Amino acid sequence: TRHRNLDFRPQTTDHRPQTIEKAIINIIHRIIHRPMSLPILCRWLAVFACWLSLAPSAQAEADVAHQLFDSNATAVFQIRVIDTAANNKASTGTGFLVTSSGILATNYHVVASAIDAPAKYRIEMLLQDQSVRPATVLNVDIVNDLALLQVAPMAVAPLPLATRESAKGETVYSIGFPYDLGITVIDGTYNGLAPHSVTQRVHFAGALNPGMSGGPAFNRRGEVIGVNVATAGNQMSFLIPVRMLAQLLQAPPMATQTDLPATLSAQLAANSQRVITELLAGDWSTQPLGGAQALGEVTAFLRCWGSSKDMRDKTDKQPFFASRACQTDHNIFLSQGLTTGSIELQFYWIETDELNPFQFYDYYQRIFAAYRPGNFGGSQELGNWACDENFVLADADTSERTKTVFCLRAYKKFTGLYDVLFLQGSVDRTQQAFMTHFTMAGTTREMALAFTRKFMDSGVW
Repeated sequence: TRHRNLDFRPQTTDHRPQTIEKAIINIIHRIIHRPMSLPILCRWLAVFACWLSLAPSAQAEADVAHQLFDSNATAVFQIRVIDTAANNKASTGTGFLVTSSGILATNYHVVASAIDAPAKYRIEMLLQDQSVRPATVLNVDIVNDLALLQVAPMAVAPLPLATRESAKGETVYSIGFPYDLGITVIDGTYNGLAPHSVTQRVHFAGALNPGMSGGPAFNRRGEVIGVNVATAGNQMSFLIPVRMLAQLLQAPPMATQTDLPATLSAQLAANSQRVITELLAGDWSTQPLGGAQALGEVTAFLRCWGSSKDMRDKTDKQPFFASRACQTDHNIFLSQGLTTGSIELQFYWIETDELNPFQFYDYYQRIFAAYRPGNFGGSQELGNWACDENFVLADADTSERTKTVFCLRAYKKFTGLYDVLFLQGSVDRTQQAFMTHFTMAGTTREMALAFTRKFMDSGVW
């Protein structure tokens, strides 16, 4: 990946003549001082010809990146969240102008702390002359990690949004402010929508860095094709598809800041209903796991992984286990201390012929009690767990009893949303046990109950 900042100078044009000259001299020198056979000489010349063919391509990429930078950098700004008591920036990101009336696009997580604690933080936009303008939140899409900010109208042309999807393999260019080091352009490859994602994300083979969140990514025509949102390292980054931004721009703005909690609650509830409805309509067939049956990948966005104890070099008396864990690919950012939207399913089989029933029960009980929800939050965000325990039959065709634990905890700032924790484990076996577990973050009571009924009736066991 090539990084270019404000003093961006394409280097290929300046150095290519010298490089070609040196290459020619080296080849001639080798021919004169160390004669080559004809096949070797042909291979050298072929490599040299290939290099010459690639050099113009590299120059063309540099020219495109340079042109895009010059054309669009004036509409891309650093977004700063200012701690009002310290009167200094607490975090930074990137935003870009999308309308001539002064509307900026960025990520929700860039300004989340100011949304969560408006008395403690304010939002500012840094201009090229180092002056600042105050910004207010106009609208949000928390599920897709987008926010629209309002600033005073500017004499700057807004960036055009692409109306068609880029082709896989096409070079795209991302602009942002990484690590508070100044504006930077990065090129990478457009790889289409990431498969198996619960929300749509573009896979961008480029190196996004902290501070670039909320910045634009362009195609060669200078149209915005996505919004920088996340990186997984090793040239693997993600963009929010531009159509999500276009939809937010068409949505009615919030009337006041007090509408924000209700807006976020409604968006999270609608997303949970969408995801769980798709899960309920998925493939609920079971597959063997140890001596039991467990669910597989119910839908494309619920990916499963498995593990088991290697008995070939067993050195202890701990029981054999086989497990399967399935989960969605990412969480929805609410605040620094809380994420939501995740769904996890776990299945765990254990058996032993070395522990007596009392030892096995103690081992089994410790595992059963160790399960926790997949997301964490403090007392400011989440209420206490309320749990209900019962003994139920595993299914209608067996007399095997199981213990179930069903727990809910409410979100304090988002009315009607809950985290769910469910456990079910066998109780009648003396040297075998099977446990099932799922957690759901940020769902409604109705969707939680619908999923729990489906889960218990799925034929697992």
